[in-house]
Amino acid sequence: GYTYIGYNTRRELFKDKRVRTALGMAVDVDEIIKYVLYGEAERTTGPYPKQTKYYDHSVRHLSYDPEAAKRLLAEAGWQPASDGWLHKDGKKFQFTLISSSGNDIRRAIMAIVQDSWKRIGIDCKLELLEWSVFLGKHIDPGDFDACVLGWSMGLDPDLYQLWHSSQSNPFQLNFVGFKNDEADDLIIRIRQEYDEKKQIEMCHKLHRIIADEQPYTFLYAGKWTAVLDKRIFVAVRDPSGKIIGYERIKPTKTGSYGFHFNRWIKLPEMPERTVD
Repeated sequence: GYTYIGYNTRRELFKDKRVRTALGMAVDVDEIIKYVLYGEAERTTGPYPKQTKYYDHSVRHLSYDPEAAKRLLAEAGWQPASDGWLHKDGKKFQFTLISSSGNDIRRAIMAIVQDSWKRIGIDCKLELLEWSVFLGKHIDPGDFDACVLGWSMGLDPDLYQLWHSSQSNPFQLNFVGFKNDEADDLIIRIRQEYDEKKQIEMCHKLHRIIADEQPYTFLYAGKWTAVLDKRIFVAVRDPSGKIIGYERIKPTKTGSYGFHFNRWIKLPEMPERTVD
């Protein structure tokens, strides 16, 4: 999975890709990983889990570059005014960033992001909401400016529910309102393709489109540590049920471990014979 800042692209403030990109460039994600997550995360750039074939590792994450962010915002018409904030057509660059309460990591991220945007002239208010209110009154009906959230992803390359434009209505998962004709076409073709090589190529292309459009500022994918007793193994049995060897416990492709109570066995000491 991954954590991100999502922008409501239906709102006039976030319709310009340059604005969304600038917001991402103003945030030092490496600082968040170092000081908030104590290094237990890595940067991510797109909508697929990093350990899958569908993730395009050639896509570079946004550089932390506040000055370049200011230039992009200036190109988009946002200029500093006498009050110190950016303005365009008489309106201040101001919005509210929301997330659910009770999550200390997200609260810390919001504070860092708020300060980062303030430095380039953006007035961002923060609001932490109880989960049912956050979801029911803001995310589901699409009534928000920007949010900090995360997705837990599986191994399926099908991103229809999250990214297809038809899924951007109230109470659907494309709540940032992302709409891109080429992405829509790829999402449908990925669903219909049985050739894995072609499917991977299309997934990489979709990854690049979403990374370029920046409807999300992709922040990081978390790491976690599993501690296993080295005397626990998977018992390998013959058809009669007799143990004929032991396999080492290995993580799944998503990096997790599944406990099999009828296969795992704890031995009094390390076995001599293992099956790899």
